[in-house]
Amino acid sequence: MEKKAWNIILKIVFIPVFIFFLTSNIKAASGNIKEVDSLLNLAKTALDTQNPAQTIFLAKKALLYSEKIGNKEGIAKSNLWIALGLCNAGNYPESIVYINKLGKNYNDYIAENLDFRFKLTDLAGRNYLALGFRRQAIAEFKKELTIADLGSTQNEKLEMLSYANVQLSACYENYKPDSVIYYLNKVKAIHKNYHGPRHINKTVLYFNLANYYLYSGKRIDSATYYNEQLLKIIKANPFDNFKCSGFIQKAEILYSQKKYEESLEYGFKALAFAKNKRSVEDRIFLYKLLADNYRALKKNDDELFYVNKYISTKDSLAKASAAGVQISADRISGEIVSSKNKSLNRKLLLGILILAAIIGIAIIRIKRIKKGKNSIIDLKENQINKLQDTRLGKAREELIILAKKDAPEFTMKFKEAYPELNEKLIQIQPNLVNTEIAFCAYLKLNFTTKEIATFIGVTPRAVQIRKNRIRKKLNIPSDEDIYLWMDVL
Repeated sequence: MEKKAWNIILKIVFIPVFIFFLTSNIKAASGNIKEVDSLLNLAKTALDTQNPAQTIFLAKKALLYSEKIGNKEGIAKSNLWIALGLCNAGNYPESIVYINKLGKNYNDYIAENLDFRFKLTDLAGRNYLALGFRRQAIAEFKKELTIADLGSTQNEKLEMLSYANVQLSACYENYKPDSVIYYLNKVKAIHKNYHGPRHINKTVLYFNLANYYLYSGKRIDSATYYNEQLLKIIKANPFDNFKCSGFIQKAEILYSQKKYEESLEYGFKALAFAKNKRSVEDRIFLYKLLADNYRALKKNDDELFYVNKYISTKDSLAKASAAGVQISADRISGEIVSSKNKSLNRKLLLGILILAAIIGIAIIRIKRIKKGKNSIIDLKENQINKLQDTRLGKAREELIILAKKDAPEFTMKFKEAYPELNEKLIQIQPNLVNTEIAFCAYLKLNFTTKEIATFIGVTPRAVQIRKNRIRKKLNIPSDEDIYLWMDVL
């Protein structure tokens, strides 16, 4: 009887207490999930308003909450936002660390969430490009094209395709103008076909089009037009994260038009944003641009001040870049190991490390110079550039001179300077004649369609036809950039 009474007491007292504690824990977990979502939304707002430090702080706080309650989705999203904030702050090495962490521990979640996978792939490409790994960046951005095809709606596909093509165009900036405009024209075509309720952000497109016309030296009026369209969008949106880039671009255009006082005005506007978002690369470029403007205005003290700022800031970035190269190389080597089922031997791994060291030295030595001559800055850059292989450099210069003259000995000199390339071309297509080899040489030397047409006295259309014929003869895929194909052959 006493045992039965004790069982009744247990049911009356302890079971309700147990249920109370259980429901309290469920409510607490639910509350923490809401807190995580709220923090991540605030982190996104901070990123949109050019505050990467706040983004990182909020995302790390969300990560702590997520780990505490074992929320896998919250952990994955928090790591992504931390990596995004670090990338936007210019801390590419640490950003890659978080990307690696996601790839190692959350492959299932990444595979199931298309938008998350697209963002992560894009972030990897941005880090690679910033650290000078152009080929790896192109590979990541081309993956975005594949991911875009999996979009659930036509609008979602078009938005992803638009962004992926913009990123691919950025890979060829100051490198291959024809490839830049090729991808930007694709974006323009996508914009024409997009009719959904959501807006494809045109700021990136306008920015890249303005850059193309500015740096290719073709039409400064077109560069001005697209920059003005960009600035209109920025003015209408107080939180647009392209404010700094748009003002830098405006300052560059004004400098090229010799409007130095106006260029300084926009340069200082951009510098304020660059300092706020802690963008080291933007500050380095602006210090040089400000120095160039002051030199043109013959204000020597101001020029020297910004020359010193430029050099000291760039030296600090070089040290960070060297660390970033090592981390990037580790990630690249990790991807190779994974794709080959970890069958690489010790010699290949050593080779990758040596390659990483070479790239690290190259990144430190090869600096970003966009304009300006006969300055202290340029002298410092030239000292570094003179350490490169002078033999091939002289041969290349001689080839460029011969190409411009359409000299008969051009093909022979090209074969002497690039014997391996010539042999590979003949292996692929033994029937190549000298004129076709000469045309391949123009592509190898990165001459634009317009330049080639001028050299050989034909129309740009005729040059394009020859490109297509070379593609067919050498079996170059239609979606492969012919300049990049020649470059890596």
